[in-house]
Amino acid sequence: MLTSLQIKSAVEELKINKIVILPTDTIYGLSSILKKDLMTKINAYKNADLDKPLIVLISSLDQLENKISLSEDIKKILMSDQPTTVIFPLKNETIAIRMVNRIDIKEIINQVGPIFSTSVNITGSKPLRTFKELSNFHPDIKVYYDDILNGQSSRIYNSITGEWVR
Repeated sequence: MLTSLQIKSAVEELKINKIVILPTDTIYGLSSILKKDLMTKINAYKNADLDKPLIVLISSLDQLENKISLSEDIKKILMSDQPTTVIFPLKNETIAIRMVNRIDIKEIINQVGPIFSTSVNITGSKPLRTFKELSNFHPDIKVYYDDILNGQSSRIYNSITGEWVR
């Protein structure tokens, strides 16, 4: 669990459009507020396609209100104790959303709004896990570390096709 000082610092960094490394329910993630230019920058750090969509972490279903229609079944999937990402349709694209379970990350999201998150690694490589690896990823990115995480990938449900992807 991040300390209250780490939470405060992460909120301040995110509010001034910085990219940070935060723990999630599964792995450490490159995170920022939801801005297209920050998504592009995160993808550049990962040597990924610059337009590659990133997962959006939310802290409550209220953050989806008036944006995405949610059936009761989808609400249950999002609210699961097991980290689960759900793919939703948008106008001409899709969006992947995961409700966080970690109280510290919920607190950050409650203060800054939904955030992008993607694994900390160069595309095609394993996600970084140790403080040393994460700290060496990029000198401009602040790391909020609390411990090595379990590294288990989240489940992925495609609400468009009604199929489990993973």
